[in-house]
Amino acid sequence: MALLRSLFWFALFIASTFCFVVLFEHGFTNFGGNAQKELESVKTMIGLGAKKDKATPPAK
Repeated sequence: MALLRSLFWFALFIASTFCFVVLFEHGFTNFGGNAQKELESVKTMIGLGAKKDKATPPAK
């Protein structure tokens, strides 16, 4: 039971920290859109984000 409680508090800490970062960097306006931007940033940072293919040249 202590493990479950610890996991809950850790998840709550991570969620609260994420919300704080979104509010600190972007403010209160458009919280949902800004949270999606930050989530994409976090995914890219840890290596789960969409990777752009550099092999194809840009269209002319």
